[in-house]
Amino acid sequence: MTLADLTMAELMSGRPAVVPVLLRHGLACPGCAMAPFMTVREAAEAYGLELDAFLRDLAAANG
Repeated sequence: MTLADLTMAELMSGRPAVVPVLLRHGLACPGCAMAPFMTVREAAEAYGLELDAFLRDLAAANG
């Protein structure tokens, strides 16, 4: 499973350092009822983000 295939809830619970990245990109995922169901890929699409750049930002947050 790739980072893009994780649900937003999985991403945030396993990598809490990404939360500021999500907020910086304008995502409302922390606290969102859809977080357990929406993948990173789907969230990027829903928010009009370029997936590869978003994934790089998320990966960088984890060192």
